[in-house]
Amino acid sequence: MDREGKPTPARTMRYRLSILRERGILLPSYIQTNERRIGLGEGILVLQESSGKSDALEELVTEIPLFYWHIPTHGKFDGYLVHMVHDVESQEMVDTIAGAMKDSGFIDDYYFFDIMENEPKCIDFTHYRPEGGWTWDWPAWHRTIREGIKDNADLPFNADRLDTVIECDARDIQILKQLKLNADISTADIAVQVGISIAEVREKLQRLRDESVIRGYKRAYGFVGDLLWFSCFLEMDENPGGILSCFNELPFPGGFLMESNTQFCLRFGFTTADLKGFLEGFKLLRPYLRSYFFQFHLPDRRDSETQDIYAMFDGEKNKWNMPVDDYVAIIQRHARR
Repeated sequence: MDREGKPTPARTMRYRLSILRERGILLPSYIQTNERRIGLGEGILVLQESSGKSDALEELVTEIPLFYWHIPTHGKFDGYLVHMVHDVESQEMVDTIAGAMKDSGFIDDYYFFDIMENEPKCIDFTHYRPEGGWTWDWPAWHRTIREGIKDNADLPFNADRLDTVIECDARDIQILKQLKLNADISTADIAVQVGISIAEVREKLQRLRDESVIRGYKRAYGFVGDLLWFSCFLEMDENPGGILSCFNELPFPGGFLMESNTQFCLRFGFTTADLKGFLEGFKLLRPYLRSYFFQFHLPDRRDSETQDIYAMFDGEKNKWNMPVDDYVAIIQRHARR
């Protein structure tokens, strides 16, 4: 609808959509998956770099295959925030690798958040004006918090824990890889890329959906200009749904991650003008939290390139190939430089 309430012509809509794509606001859709069901865990490793080791630490992080994305961070830990994968059947590998980094003098401390659920937050564009930014009423949000937190509210994502690992083969992994590269790829194109029949692709896709490996599709959005992003790691004793529902009311881009029924990570992107209003509201919520800490992500640096995590699957043994000793050797080699 236009300002006069008349339907917007299709030609105008196509033009506006093309502008949104050109500006990087409307991004391609992507597939939501739960790799834990196929034995691949994901977590956030926050590293406190040792004094004078910033450049050396980044070189090391870039070389370890498990670390597929990283960005500088400041907060409780000053160093790097790293997204990594691990074999769910040998989770101790995280402590082994991080411990080797500490023993070799690259880091002084670390924190690991094992992601069980990851749900991007819906963005409410009714509060966004391209010419003026966000129009969120922070005082009204503060009043809502003061009036009381909802009891027994639903969590803002599916909290079902699906830790049981299912059997899969190299072709299942190749199909997932193709969907990650292009969520809109056709079944016929997947068949060509993987080297199996269309019928086999359909059968495998249906099984991956039935087993909750493939969970659905989402539309991604970006924003013009710099946003200050942060991750806030929370621990609470009770009523997590009510507490998280307060954050879910916010219209801004972000998401929720869950490690357990009491441990969560919030991730939001704000302009500096809106950060003050958020922190004032967060102060009202602190009495309901057992613990928390913030990690701010530097907005003036390009994100690192995502590595191909599916390349770690051994098609002959039908299992993930993550040689911990090799990763420790990489750390030790860097320490000798």
